[in-house]
Amino acid sequence: MPSLMKETPSSARSPARRGPVEFCQGSEADHEAIYQTLLHVFHGPDRDEFLGSLSDPAYRPEQRLLARVDGKVASHAHLTDRVIRFGSVPLPLNGVTWVGTLPEYRGQGYAQEILRLADDRARRSGAALMALTTAMPRFYRPLGWGLCGKQTLAKAPSRTLPIGGDAAPEGQPGPWHVRPWRQVELGDLMALYDRNYGDTTGSVVRSEEYWRWMIGRKYAHVIWVACLGESVHGYAFVKDHKILEIATDPDRPDALPALLGRVRSEALERAYPEVVVHAPLDHPVMDTFRRLKGTTILDADELEGAASMYHAPDPDRLLRAILPELSRRVSDAGSGPLELGLTVDDRRYLLHVEPAKTRSRVEPDRLGRRHLTLSPGAFVRLVMGHDDPDALLGEDGSIASTATALDSARVLFPRRPIWRSPLDSASA
Repeated sequence: MPSLMKETPSSARSPARRGPVEFCQGSEADHEAIYQTLLHVFHGPDRDEFLGSLSDPAYRPEQRLLARVDGKVASHAHLTDRVIRFGSVPLPLNGVTWVGTLPEYRGQGYAQEILRLADDRARRSGAALMALTTAMPRFYRPLGWGLCGKQTLAKAPSRTLPIGGDAAPEGQPGPWHVRPWRQVELGDLMALYDRNYGDTTGSVVRSEEYWRWMIGRKYAHVIWVACLGESVHGYAFVKDHKILEIATDPDRPDALPALLGRVRSEALERAYPEVVVHAPLDHPVMDTFRRLKGTTILDADELEGAASMYHAPDPDRLLRAILPELSRRVSDAGSGPLELGLTVDDRRYLLHVEPAKTRSRVEPDRLGRRHLTLSPGAFVRLVMGHDDPDALLGEDGSIASTATALDSARVLFPRRPIWRSPLDSASA
């Protein structure tokens, strides 16, 4: 098993051993030991779920970082390789899952060291961001992580959902037909997903291979599709009374009530008093739910003890990666060239953003007159659009040098919905 320390540049190395502990990458030979450790720490996953994670198209055993004590896996983290959207820009991301330490080894700093090694791996592999979902945000904040991406969902009484699906849409020869999907319709699902979430910050870019693997995990008990004849114009992943993901053809908005009508019928048949839908706040399904009597919209940093967090292991790399999107924002705002300096954890970056993408740039170790001073956590919240610049002032010592610095930040980093589907959150 290769030691992580052997692959880490000398300037970033930590001791490979602290007494009897060794920090290393996983291998295929470690899978059973890792599974037993996860069972002791989390009382899960079940074996089928664990084996399913090994068939992830992007999975490699060395994505698991371990602390071994006398040959025993004492602490563990699994890093997944994903690509997410940031407006018009795809960003490589490491998802961080199953971070845990056996009870008898807690308090030794093993998990913190593993996360530092995860930072090193992300920098070496080219990841611009890291993301996780946790019930312990206070553990990650000192390591530069920020609460980022609200938990958004809507709840409505089942009987209030549209009946849908019975009448023929205007200009169409027959009624909507909502039925379980067929394997040959995977391309339709992929296209609908991209049309609905292609501009949603945080949404995962899915390859066909990834789609097949994700569906094979059976997070949903049924995938409904709304059809006119043989043409698919919408889908919904449903688990019991929860719509985990829904997408419809923007040119056929009447596909949405057809799908919701089928979900309504099933919920009433199975005696579910309410239906829950997970979606970003700007998705059409949320507008539909807002109009229903008795609807509750939840938009919270934490939900049922879980919070989404992001981290930028290399702020310079992240800023350079998003320059094309920042240029688009300047162009859309009708603004001239903007200049903004950022101080993040004592490192300085000067952004020059112009409507012409090829002329925008980042200058390290420079600041300029207009600048913001941010903690690493506040930096990722600003860049991702979780908070607008004004809301961040005063948080973790965040300050703006001038009012014009705030003006520039409002154009470059507006507040945006950040959303990752529950289908992806389970493995991202």
